[in-house]
Amino acid sequence: MSETVTLITHQSPDFKVTIGERTVDLVNRFSNLNNEEKELLVGEAEKILSQCVNLINNLGSVTGIAVGYVQSGKTMSFTTLTALAIDNGFRIIIYLTGVKNNLLEQTTKRLKKDLLTESDNSRYFKVYQSPSIKENAHNDIKGALKLNRRPTVLITVLKHTKHINDLAEIFNDIEVRSALGNNGVLIIDDEADQASLNTYARKNSKSEDWEDDEISSTYSSILALKSTLNNHSYIQYTATPQANLLINIMDLLAPKFHVVLTPGKAYTGGKTFFKDNPDLILTIPDSEVYHHKKNQLRECPQSLIDAMQLFLMGTAIYVNINTSEKFLSMMIHADREKDASKQFYDWTSNILDNWSNILSLPDNDPSKIELLNDFNRNYPEAVRRIASPPNFESVIFEVSQILLDINLELVIQGGREIEWNNASAHVLIGADMLNRGFTIEGLSISYMPRYSVGKSNADTIQQRCRFFGYKSKYLDVCRVFLPNSSILEYGSYVEHEEIMRKMLVENPLEKIEQLLIISGDMNPTRSNVLSKNVVNYKLSGWRQLNALQNIKENTPLVQDFLSAHNFINGDDYGTTDRNHRYVKLNVDDAIEFLKNFKLMNVPDALRKSSTIHYLRYLSEKKLISHVYMIEMAFGVVRGRERALIKDGESLKIKNIFSGPSPSGENKYPGDRAIKFDDSLCIQIHKVKLRHPTPIWDQKVLYTLGIYYPEAFAHSFVGIGN
Repeated sequence: MSETVTLITHQSPDFKVTIGERTVDLVNRFSNLNNEEKELLVGEAEKILSQCVNLINNLGSVTGIAVGYVQSGKTMSFTTLTALAIDNGFRIIIYLTGVKNNLLEQTTKRLKKDLLTESDNSRYFKVYQSPSIKENAHNDIKGALKLNRRPTVLITVLKHTKHINDLAEIFNDIEVRSALGNNGVLIIDDEADQASLNTYARKNSKSEDWEDDEISSTYSSILALKSTLNNHSYIQYTATPQANLLINIMDLLAPKFHVVLTPGKAYTGGKTFFKDNPDLILTIPDSEVYHHKKNQLRECPQSLIDAMQLFLMGTAIYVNINTSEKFLSMMIHADREKDASKQFYDWTSNILDNWSNILSLPDNDPSKIELLNDFNRNYPEAVRRIASPPNFESVIFEVSQILLDINLELVIQGGREIEWNNASAHVLIGADMLNRGFTIEGLSISYMPRYSVGKSNADTIQQRCRFFGYKSKYLDVCRVFLPNSSILEYGSYVEHEEIMRKMLVENPLEKIEQLLIISGDMNPTRSNVLSKNVVNYKLSGWRQLNALQNIKENTPLVQDFLSAHNFINGDDYGTTDRNHRYVKLNVDDAIEFLKNFKLMNVPDALRKSSTIHYLRYLSEKKLISHVYMIEMAFGVVRGRERALIKDGESLKIKNIFSGPSPSGENKYPGDRAIKFDDSLCIQIHKVKLRHPTPIWDQKVLYTLGIYYPEAFAHSFVGIGN
């Protein structure tokens, strides 16, 4: 019988959160949680919501991050956050659900089920999956916003440029904008580190500059969606926050607060498998580890046969004999190539069919005797952790029944939805489709013959951990088959994860970024901070920023900075527009200035973030102790005039740097010569724009030019080796 809990509201100075009917109704239906776990679930959702932008006629946005474990109940958390947001007046909640259709379908179905949107609570909700103007969804959403009964609009959308842009187009519609007004919108980004944030620096590191990057489309579409919403809060959910907290977060999606989610008491994660119960991990011999180039297996490996027999016997015991589970599942996570998944599927299908046929033969049949001996060889392992196990004969009889009621699925693009309760056993075979976000119900046996050519990224290997989750009730029949190299990688990552979570719990967010970079314990992600190519190409020589947005925030920031420091005049070149002054600033203060200087476009945001990390690296290695801040043309009150030009679909300042004047009494070497080579230099340029449209013409703003001395690029490469 489920427990009913009365929830207590904890007021916050940022947002006074009320726990209302929708939240209490939802949480009391979570029958698998006890009172303490329900209180904790709501308390953490309340902690997130209390730091969101107040929804009543406020303008602005805020980004936060919720960090959980893999398969630890993040969906339950953001469903609870949804109910809490509804209780506090949010009319629109948007879910960015992942990059694959199966995750979109999974999230939509889960929301509808948990919130009872199609039954008891149907009047309270309107649910739309990847809506578009083409399908007339803007009129439906506008109508829902105008209804007197004030239903909440729940929108699930694929994390794909087209789908997000379609949604942005809806919120750009005049009538939808009018109906929404300045009321708050909540955006929940599931698997947030996958929002094109974690691949920029690595994939594009050899391009000359971030303007040349080719994969900013998803991120840009998220910015486009955010720009249509006057008042919104953007909450990132992830179990792998490394990318979000390191270089690949662009500052527009950089979290301003964080909440560490606590898993339920029955959760079995990396510590359970790799520290507390290492006997659950079984080794796949190197000769049986598949790779489409290096080791194409010609026949089904013996370790897979052993894994299937353990799965069938464990399922026979827990589902048919003890009846403690309705079903159990097995995952075969093969090479990422689809042909490999198909090969493993064919092997598995043929073997299961063959076993079913053989077990139906008379007891004296030689093939049946041979198969029973094979199962009997694995029987001690199957029951090793089970107190008072059933005898082998009764287990084998139920195995024959399980084989008649088993569902085999090849999970690739376009796969069908799995009806979990429709079979006693499920075997799922696939690769990337079984990675992040995909929930395998009742998973007991995981077989992962992944051949790792090089060291994996920490966040990548963790997202393959579908075998984590709430498995304590049947943990004794769980087994994970891995190559020895993967076992070592996972063991190392578990240590990394626990250190990181402790760091997140004990430190404010502004300190975590630096701790993640400089901590010697964080080696699993250290190499991803900056690549040599990023330094060689993108952090070398002169680079200009185009700070065309956030002018109102940047102007007082720069003016306060200039007035707070004593600048030294540079060489006199005869005219106010050629005379400059500088100050030597310690690295931490320079970083603080950059962090507060706002940038709205992807390339500049990446440059700013990378520069901060590069400065920290150089400072940590004691290669620099200061940064030169140079105020250009400080005597030109209204700023130097610069043309604003079109660059593709956006605008940019043509060139902030004045060129050299080799003739005349005061020869001017040009703005690019105003630098020092013993450290990074940041030029502050006050610019008056020239443009044919009145919205931009004569507008005055501050922007930056940054000089990265070549010597430090070489130092970085030398130390990096």
